[in-house]
Amino acid sequence: MRNPLPNHQAHAKDVCIIGAGISGLRAAHILSDPSLGFNVTILEARDRPGGRVYQTADLGLPVDLGATWIHGTEGNPIAALAKKIGCSTVSCGAVYSICDASGNWLDRQVARQRYEEVWDILEKAMEHSMSHRESIPDNAKMMDFFCDELESKSKSQPDPDSYISLMRQIGEMWGAFMGDDWQRQSLKNVWLEAGLEGDNLFMASTYKGILDFLLETTRDKCTLRLNCEVTSIISHSPDVVQVDSTDGFSAVFGQVIVTTPLGWLKRNHDAFYPPLPPKISNAIQSLGYGNLDKVFIKFPQPFWNDKIGQPSMDDQYANTAAEPAFPIESLFLQPEYSQNTNPAKWRTEIISYSGLPDQYAQPIIMFFVYGQWGRHVTGLVRGTKPDSEEYRRILYDLFHPYFSKLPNYDPASANCQPSDFLLTDWQNDKFAGHGSFTNEPVGSGDCSQYSDALRKGMGEERKIWFAGEHTSPPGGVGTVAGAYWSGEEAARKVASSHGLRPSSST
Repeated sequence: MRNPLPNHQAHAKDVCIIGAGISGLRAAHILSDPSLGFNVTILEARDRPGGRVYQTADLGLPVDLGATWIHGTEGNPIAALAKKIGCSTVSCGAVYSICDASGNWLDRQVARQRYEEVWDILEKAMEHSMSHRESIPDNAKMMDFFCDELESKSKSQPDPDSYISLMRQIGEMWGAFMGDDWQRQSLKNVWLEAGLEGDNLFMASTYKGILDFLLETTRDKCTLRLNCEVTSIISHSPDVVQVDSTDGFSAVFGQVIVTTPLGWLKRNHDAFYPPLPPKISNAIQSLGYGNLDKVFIKFPQPFWNDKIGQPSMDDQYANTAAEPAFPIESLFLQPEYSQNTNPAKWRTEIISYSGLPDQYAQPIIMFFVYGQWGRHVTGLVRGTKPDSEEYRRILYDLFHPYFSKLPNYDPASANCQPSDFLLTDWQNDKFAGHGSFTNEPVGSGDCSQYSDALRKGMGEERKIWFAGEHTSPPGGVGTVAGAYWSGEEAARKVASSHGLRPSSST
């Protein structure tokens, strides 16, 4: 244990926020209000703010490498903020573009119907989880509940076996929501994943507008230190918290908000001294942490655009006036046609950037990979240079079986040959905690208690609070909205401990 810094005494209103992601920036936004009188310092380990909200223009127009979606619109602060500052979003409802295990595209009406039926069952599982969570055993799988419901529904189908097989394969899409293989989803806790009402919105203009807005609201009001990797958070007394970093920074604060990802907390619990109390330590270790990565493949032209855009119903969030020439979101079910490169038949889903509003459209297909599939893909290219022939060959071989099933594919056409590849690797990012976002695996116990424990933090005893999507109330876990809410809640608790109440407009 280090001794308190000489000649330094923590001022009660000196606040340190560890992490400049969405939760940290939202907390800073509130606490840096001059009327509250706090001195706010943000410490960020990276050379940039944003955390798991990050963009690149390496392929042309900017794309999000991390967070991409706004999950639900009703009561979602991110949806409201996106509308306020003029972000371009595309409303994505039921998926009606599905490539089956044989590589054939389902009739779109049939695809939509089956997709909606799958979500009906998933929502039924969430309702069951909510109503019976105290009696549901820890080892109960959401997948088993889903399959039992399928068995019952299949009795009215002309070909029950084919119906069950198709529906189960569509149901595997749940893996993308938890960043893991769907059989690992706890039934006891799936109610925590019941999101906000309204469609999912794809951020066509990327999350950069949201990030820039939060940065601008804190500019000149607080201190932001980049390349400042925190190594220890030491409680010398109930009113003095010392924070040290690898770049030599060391200071004492009256209160600290820790917004580092759950995965970082799992690997760095020894950064806290005295050790974390059992209730918080157990919460950190019991919650799951998934991996979701993206593979971007750019082509000379969007050869898969198979029809002329048709007028569509606009809404208050979407600002594209036509249906895309190819659906923005599609599913590839367990592939029987990629035995050489994917013998495990991992399924995937894609985003077609050619379907975005004109100013954001690009000839790019983005693949989501997660769980074992994601670990396999990132592991194959890790250590190879992105501009190398080996990197391109590995990704081409892995994803050619999929993009070759897109409409109008012609192996002899130059427009059908990829021009660029880009793969994220959040699993190898120590500041992201070697993963992407929180989930609730089978056998984890009552995850709502863990989030509650983290939200309470150690504010009363040690003036240390936690924020981040892993501390969000139900409906926000794993989302940008959850991170935003959590930063706001932690900031308001800090203010409240001084008898202050931030203005409602903050």
